Amino acid sequence: MAIRPTIRDVAKAAGVSITTVSHSLNGKGRVDPATRAQVMQVVRQLGYRANRNARGLRSGRSDTLGLLLPVRADVQADEALSLDFYMQLATSAAAAAFSREQALMLLPPTIVQTGLRGFGIDGGIVVDPAPRDPRVSLLTEHGLPVVTIERDLGRPDDRWYVASETDANTRQVLDHLTAQGAERIALLVPETDWGWATETLGAVDSWISEHSAPRLIVPVAMQPGEESAFQATRRLLDGRQPPDAIFVVAARFVRGALRAAAACSRQIPGDLLIAAGVDCVQAREGDPPVTALDLHPERQAEAAVEMLVGRLDGPDGGEVEAPVYVRATLRLRASTGAGTPRASA
Repeated sequence: MAIRPTIRDVAKAAGVSITTVSHSLNGKGRVDPATRAQVMQVVRQLGYRANRNARGLRSGRSDTLGLLLPVRADVQADEALSLDFYMQLATSAAAAAFSREQALMLLPPTIVQTGLRGFGIDGGIVVDPAPRDPRVSLLTEHGLPVVTIERDLGRPDDRWYVASETDANTRQVLDHLTAQGAERIALLVPETDWGWATETLGAVDSWISEHSAPRLIVPVAMQPGEESAFQATRRLLDGRQPPDAIFVVAARFVRGALRAAAACSRQIPGDLLIAAGVDCVQAREGDPPVTALDLHPERQAEAAVEMLVGRLDGPDGGEVEAPVYVRATLRLRASTGAGTPRASA
């Protein structure tokens, strides 16, 4: 009986990576047209044909990936599922999984307490992990590969993650606010130990030290995010030395900061600049629209699915790139003058 050619055979014969073969077959990713044509020629020569059933025979593969969002057990009271960043990420992860003939299962937060309870998944993507995140621990204890979106700072040797360029992103926002005339920039930082929040705080402290700027950092409760940000911003603006700019790190804080500015009769951007660390509907539809970092959740999701599938398809991930950093785009809007420098007081 003839041995059925594998995707590794195609990659070896074509002189490319397994990921390039996968992208060529699925029409995904950025593959040079000449390379894609070469891969397809090898596919025809070898008679390669993807066999979903054959994949499933290997150690009982279900062809299902798990996705765990940072949602509390009390789901109805958690704002996370209303944030469009996570919804964009989940939608894009599903599309990326489907294009690879994989299903995607959105797992409930209660699995940390109850266990997997027979959920048939081959591996998981954990979003916004805390140090030594229990969701990661649960999956690894079951022998399942895990990819995180943002770093688990409690696992410094783990390379299986997709992350933002937090230091560069933070500096870009602070430099933009400074260029627009800001001298007293306050930071509304979420009260959480998630990796990106910790890294943002570290980047701000480094920037403050380098620029001899005042340290105006205010921890804000994540629940309820909007009201917590409203109260924190009012206290800042009613203080003896109020800020002339606010960097709102979390999406759930944007509306609260805008409400507080209006309540304190601050004109934006005339009296106060506001920028957000995550682009979101609250920023895009704010009054005025808020300058924000577009972290490209669709690219993060695509990279995370590709990385996890790569870990499943080959020992130790084969030739899959890890870690992967996704560059953000600063979306300039009216809240910071939309590119027009503000006169210094």
